[in-house]
This record gives sequence, structure tokens and C-alpha cells, in this order.
Amino acid sequence: MRGAIHRRAAFFPGVSPCPYGVGMPRDQHRSAVYAAEDQLRSTLERGGPVDFFGSTLDVPAERHFADLPSIQAYVDSVLALTPVVGSWPDASPVCVRERAGASKAHYEPGGTIAIPLAGPVQSRWAARESVVLHELAHHLVWSDSDPAHGPRFCGALVRLYQYAISPSAGLLLRAGLDSAGVPLVEPGVAA
Repeated sequence: MRGAIHRRAAFFPGVSPCPYGVGMPRDQHRSAVYAAEDQLRSTLERGGPVDFFGSTLDVPAERHFADLPSIQAYVDSVLALTPVVGSWPDASPVCVRERAGASKAHYEPGGTIAIPLAGPVQSRWAARESVVLHELAHHLVWSDSDPAHGPRFCGALVRLYQYAISPSAGLLLRAGLDSAGVPLVEPGVAA
């Protein structure tokens, strides 16, 4: 695939190759990160008390969004949280846009989060807090030299859950990533 992208770019002068995958390190933990998030998603969907190795954690239900302005307002408020500003003082603003289709949300390097909003409000799987925080974590640590779902991303995602949802949600995500063998690096620490 990489060769095809480079051949296409060479065949069409002036057309830059796709920013994803080409020249980036292998994203070896991607499926494990998604699995850890999926495991936690059912807990976040209902919220409430969770037994965690003999301790009871109170986990709030995650927020769901009705439209782009509500997602944009949420992203802006998360970026303005004191611990987020302290962890990523150079974070730039993010623009949220609607993405065509209904299957994937994604981050576009440069500061855009694309969220699919097709269909009735009840079926908008991506218009939820966990998906928005996932894409925001990409924004905070994006680098062509790091895997998209690497240790820096995982550290940022855990911190965003901790700061924006609750410390309990951050702990549960950290435990899920740890049990899957996914490494994470705390913000401000070199990978």
C-alpha cells in the first residue's frame, strides 16, 4: 500500500501523499486500545457504581451530543481545563466538523476532528464523550514520529478521561490498557 501511495504521488506531481500511514511508525497497539475503550464504553453508557478489585468506584455516564456546536463547545471547554492547559500548554484550538458517512470518526493533523453525524440522534455512535476525547488525544500528541495509538497517545487519553469524565474513568481505562499490555507515557515525559 505504501508503494502505491508513493507511486500515485510521483505520477501526479504536486499531489501530496496521504498523511496517514506513510512514514509513520507501525501502530501496533491500535486494536488493543480500541478493545480497552470498548470494554469501558458499556460502563460509561450506564454510569454508576463499579466493583474494581474490591473497591467501589462511582463512574458517571458519558455525555452524548446532539450536534456540532455542542461537540465544539465541549472540546473548547476540555482544552480550557486547568490540568489540560498545564499538561499541554502549547495546545492549539481544534475545529470540529461533520464527516461524511457513519462508520468512522478521525483526527486530521492540523487541528480538525471529524465526527459522523448521519442518521437519527439515537444512532449517532460517534457523538459521545469517549469518541470525542479519543480524537482530542490525537490532537494533543500528534507527531509523524510516533504511532497514532502509541504510548504518548495512551497517556494523553487516560489523562483526558481523568480530567474530563472522572478520575475513576481514567483509572478504569488505565487498567484496561494495562491488562492488554499497552504501554503509556504520562504527558510531559519523553517516550
